[in-house]
Amino acid sequence: MPKGVLAKAAVWGVVGMMIVLMFQLYPAGVQGAAANGYLYLGEGWLGKFLAAFLGSAIMNLTFAPVFMAAHRISDLYIDERCAGRKPKIGQLVRSVEWPSFIRFIIARTIPLFWIPAHTISFLLPADYRVLFAAFLSIALGAILAYAKSRN
Repeated sequence: MPKGVLAKAAVWGVVGMMIVLMFQLYPAGVQGAAANGYLYLGEGWLGKFLAAFLGSAIMNLTFAPVFMAAHRISDLYIDERCAGRKPKIGQLVRSVEWPSFIRFIIARTIPLFWIPAHTISFLLPADYRVLFAAFLSIALGAILAYAKSRN
């Protein structure tokens, strides 16, 4: 078994719980903002689409960058501990390749993959959203692995 796999599984468990929570908070927040006149959603199918899109966009532009950075740092921490080192949080933060993180994660995967994908998620019945998101993570992982193998 690879070193750190149990710790990373625990982190993924927390990641899953956070996703379940965010998939409740953001759609409800969009509906609440619309009910109070802060957002216009329209009627019928357009209203459902705008609610899904805004929930996805707001979630992915606010929560997701911090969430992804924290996840990256937690992976670095686990890797360092498995290598027998006791890293400090400052070391871990400095070791993240921030230009690459911003250029790829923030500027590409969020607007080109996650916002459209989670818009679809939020159009689904609530019971299927997290399952669909899990499949999206697998799909993105496969896409990234394929892209990496071509470099």
